[in-house]
Amino acid sequence: MKVAALMACVCMGAASVAAAQKFVVAAPAGSGADVVARAIAAKMGATVENGAPEAVAKAPPDGSTLLFATPTLTAAIALQPNLPFDGLKAFAPVARVANEPLVLVATATFAMSSLFDFIALAKANPGQISYTSAGRGSASHLAFELLKSAGTVTLAHVPAKSIDAAVADVAAGNAKVAFAPYGSVAAMLRAGKLKALAVTGAARLPLLPDVPTMRESGLVDYEFNAWLGVLAPAAASKATVDRVNESLRKALSDPALRDKLAALLGADPRVSTSEEFATQLRREVASFQKVGRELNFKLE
Repeated sequence: MKVAALMACVCMGAASVAAAQKFVVAAPAGSGADVVARAIAAKMGATVENGAPEAVAKAPPDGSTLLFATPTLTAAIALQPNLPFDGLKAFAPVARVANEPLVLVATATFAMSSLFDFIALAKANPGQISYTSAGRGSASHLAFELLKSAGTVTLAHVPAKSIDAAVADVAAGNAKVAFAPYGSVAAMLRAGKLKALAVTGAARLPLLPDVPTMRESGLVDYEFNAWLGVLAPAAASKATVDRVNESLRKALSDPALRDKLAALLGADPRVSTSEEFATQLRREVASFQKVGRELNFKLE
């Protein structure tokens, strides 16, 4: 009887920990990262709130509070002075849950059909070709900073309030190009309101098999993914990191959830190891630091 009572208490304690688990999404409500985080959290029985990375950096390291982050984290660490947390040292990488390539889209009537054409036109008209994004420091903005560095071009930034607003601006001709997730441009591509010039990942998107990568289009060193990943407070133990990583793997093994996320991302979600994710984060911080030096660029 005592053993049974003890086991019941243990089970209740485990359930309460799972119920208390929370994702802090470092992105606006309704954004692509927010939608993906909420879908995964629902499968894990976790709650979601939108907040800043430092809220997780200061949280207990027991895996109950986790950061759901995007490249805005690595960009901030590389390019933003006086952060309220100690860079990557403030976190324990748990897993990348998706590498989300972006699509370079142009106004349907714009006189270009490839990235090569776009770069040639931008070089012939320095500072005259406008691009839009979801705002300074967003993945859609950072992709262009990398392009400016790799393609040695000068462009005019016209930021929008969100990625959907940015895509609408390109379709309307208010800006010439934008980088955006597949899910944000799929309908307009099908309707002929936009045209896709290239994708930023290492391989072509299965849902856009005729659209080349940036590398295939001439920028051989260019690769960028608007990754989505989970981090814990720095003091989290390896056992805690491994436990959360396994929970993410279990959640994303559900075919319905995978199909839902694949439709949003344009690519199949894949859970990395914590070590793989840590390596990716370090490399990306170094890449953004290089761009910052070359372009004299900072995020304020």
